[in-house]
Amino acid sequence: MFLDIDGVLQRPSAKKRFEYCHRDIEKSEMPKIYRYLKGEFGIDFSVYDQYDVAAVYFDWDRTALALLKLVLNLTGAQIVLSSDWRLFGGFQRMKDFFTIHGLEKYFIDVTRVDKVYGSDTYEVVDEDFKIRTKERYKEKYGENAIISSRTIEILEWLDRNPDVKYWVAIDDMKLHGIEANFVETYPSMNEIDAEKCIRILKCLKC
Repeated sequence: MFLDIDGVLQRPSAKKRFEYCHRDIEKSEMPKIYRYLKGEFGIDFSVYDQYDVAAVYFDWDRTALALLKLVLNLTGAQIVLSSDWRLFGGFQRMKDFFTIHGLEKYFIDVTRVDKVYGSDTYEVVDEDFKIRTKERYKEKYGENAIISSRTIEILEWLDRNPDVKYWVAIDDMKLHGIEANFVETYPSMNEIDAEKCIRILKCLKC
């Protein structure tokens, strides 16, 4: 499962984090949250941006999270993060964030990026692969067809993992070129989206 975060697990309207965060840490409620999370999970979340931690803790949609877990459990799928959240801090940061909601056991990888976004801990898609993919896309859909960076990133991961037979990409942004394996969500994942994911992935435990 290629998973986006914003518009899938976090609604654009979710702003509860701002009630607890303050740039002046002495005025912030987050030190209390950090202490609670460390006691609960044994992880020092104070090393991460307080707004990011608060977003995960307060603003990730509980219904969407429950539906995501249902899909993962019924299909045996695992998470490959395709969201821009993967860009700022790498795999371990996101694994820690997923731990807050019991998703860390499903999380196995992140996609490489189509282009460089400054200095950070991520790998970049091979330029030759990008060129080949764009050429094939234009042959199929026409010279003016545009393939998104995220589609290229997903296809590149699949190219490196040819044993994967069933997969789905969940995003609030239209991903052209992978329509048969794509579920578009907004403002967050709902029951219809979950059903589509299960059909695409094949329900192994139904």
